Amino acid sequence: MKLEDAPPAGWYPDPLGGGRLRWWEGTDWTDEYRAPSTATERETALRAASQAASDPEVPGVGDVRRSARDTDRIVSQVRHATREEVTRAADLFTRRAQNAIAQSRSVVAEYAAVFLRWMKIAIVVGAILVIAWFIFQFIAQVTLFEWLGDRIDNVSGD
Repeated sequence: MKLEDAPPAGWYPDPLGGGRLRWWEGTDWTDEYRAPSTATERETALRAASQAASDPEVPGVGDVRRSARDTDRIVSQVRHATREEVTRAADLFTRRAQNAIAQSRSVVAEYAAVFLRWMKIAIVVGAILVIAWFIFQFIAQVTLFEWLGDRIDNVSGD
């Protein structure tokens, strides 16, 4: 069906069935439902329509269609602006996420460098302590053996 052949926007029987009415926006069905109009509502609508046809102040059918076209144009512009805004917001979010990832990588690299520096210092200090221990052990053993030797010499010399 062509758009020009589509019925105007309004309440129509729900194409899915049931006793309710569904709003046709002129191009597609919406999710708005309502109960069918009562006889009183139909009479009131008919009286209002007949008064509108005789009253020059009330807009006619042509005015309503022109208003519907203006509304469709405005809705189209709003949709376009909304899409642009969503795209802009998505781009901004992407840039911020990339910056956050880059900053987190630099923070991790910074802490890793600090950790490695402290590990190197700890290894050097440990190596120095091990070397000092070996030197002390060697000196202590030599001194102990010299002392023992002196004692033995003193004992046998008496």
